Amino acid sequence: MMGNLKKVSLDPSVQESLWKLLQDQNDVVANVMGREVHLSIIDSGFDEIAHEIDSDPELREVLLASEEDIKEGRTYTTQEAIDYILKEHSL
Repeated sequence: MMGNLKKVSLDPSVQESLWKLLQDQNDVVANVMGREVHLSIIDSGFDEIAHEIDSDPELREVLLASEEDIKEGRTYTTQEAIDYILKEHSL
């Protein structure tokens, strides 16, 4: 059945409403114009990543520092990032 599904983009306000419904549950049945519609999260990768970040304070700190670097305009090329990792971790 997955092969026959139509993928659509929704208005941002509709996306926000749906996300609020699905935040605590992976499956919801909604009434849409008199018809029951089954809404289901099909990619749980985001949840796994969020859990990993929440459970690892060091990773969380690094990600927050990276976010601050981006806000301050400090960005790096891929090669600079690789060189830094190799230097810091003596690889």
